Amino acid sequence: MSTSSRKALVFVVTFVSYGLYHASRKSLSGVKSSIKADWLSNTSGHEPLFANEADAKHFLGSLDAIFMAAYAAALFFWGWLGDRLNPKYVVAAGMIGSAVTLTLFGTIPKWLNFYHAPYYVITYIAFGLVQACGWPSEIAIMANWFGKGNRGFVMGVWAACQPVGNIFGSIFTAMVLPLGYEYTFLLNSVLIAVGAIVVVTAIDSSPNEEHEAGVEANSNEPHHNFHGEPISLFKAILLPGVLAYCICNACLKLVNYAFFFWLPLYLTDAYHWEESQADQLSIWYDFGGIIGSVLGGYITDKMGKRSPLIVAMLICSIGSLYFYAHVGPYMFWNALVMTTVGVTVSGPYNLIVGSISIDLGSQPALAGNTQAMSTVSGLLDGTGSAGSAIGQLFIPIIQDDLGWKAVFYVFMLLNGFAILAILKRCIIDMKSLRKLRSGEESPLLNDGEGGEHED
Repeated sequence: MSTSSRKALVFVVTFVSYGLYHASRKSLSGVKSSIKADWLSNTSGHEPLFANEADAKHFLGSLDAIFMAAYAAALFFWGWLGDRLNPKYVVAAGMIGSAVTLTLFGTIPKWLNFYHAPYYVITYIAFGLVQACGWPSEIAIMANWFGKGNRGFVMGVWAACQPVGNIFGSIFTAMVLPLGYEYTFLLNSVLIAVGAIVVVTAIDSSPNEEHEAGVEANSNEPHHNFHGEPISLFKAILLPGVLAYCICNACLKLVNYAFFFWLPLYLTDAYHWEESQADQLSIWYDFGGIIGSVLGGYITDKMGKRSPLIVAMLICSIGSLYFYAHVGPYMFWNALVMTTVGVTVSGPYNLIVGSISIDLGSQPALAGNTQAMSTVSGLLDGTGSAGSAIGQLFIPIIQDDLGWKAVFYVFMLLNGFAILAILKRCIIDMKSLRKLRSGEESPLLNDGEGGEHED
């Protein structure tokens, strides 16, 4: 198979595999109303798990927070380990683990009439731990195969695997939900398990993996297509630009994942639309994320810098969030404004964890060390997940005390903090662009924080 064909296969398989990771996460958010009703019911031969709806909703928020906390903690570990093991096996192990834990969480309790809060907590923690296998190692594989040329566009398209996975997760949920919410968990488990087999058998982690395997079979010494030594998390966070984007992502991922976790339930609670309708409508947020990710990657490649566009999108997100909070129960306008929110929230998030992640992990400060990619991407996404975990605890509390509009105002404030975190980087890049237009600077993309600048 030619190199171009192998690259295309890697792109497709990693895109689909991480899309399946996201689709499996969508299982709970798409059936919150159904599972909440089941927990409050005593018609299935079991005592209600909770005394009232508020307790059930708070527990759902706690599960989201627990998942994100476990996911965040594990990202640091899997990112570190992904630079030391073959990343495709890490990806596949996470997919198999996700299939097992998702079935244990959502399907087995319903089948066995076994409803216990500690059991849900333990299985969802396990789900969060294995889900973290995916992103850092997928990023490392993509970085091995795709160089700097058109990186923003390539990774912008590829990072759309997240909203695409969300869309298909919502569609799968809406299709299967009439059979019972437990089957939505089962379907996603089967799909991600099949995906793991494809990852292991269909792709190589790097262009020279097949050659290296042959060399190792005839040698006592291992050979790798990597340069340099893996770095520690402490060294990674001290790299230029990493801390600023970690803080930015901690705020932005909270908002992005709040829509991921709560949007269908919000549409059901606020407008009394059927859960299947809410699941289908929520995909417009993800369509917006795809548009923002692809266009954002393309435009930043042409600009030569990424932070100015990310800041501009985040500024626009504050306005779109305000309009969405006031759009009212009109499906067409709700979908339209929701798409705009997706462009301006999910779009820049995908750019940060995709293109910026690789930029940061391959910057000149690393002196060609290719064994830092998974660590840096795990750190960036891990801090984002830690911020998101904290946020998911407070969303149901704010909603209960102040209403849904207050939740959106908090999102606006958080995106303001995200802007402040990278504002210095944006100002530096804007000055650099002005110098570039006047011919004073080389037209190199250094928004990956690889330029000679202070941070």
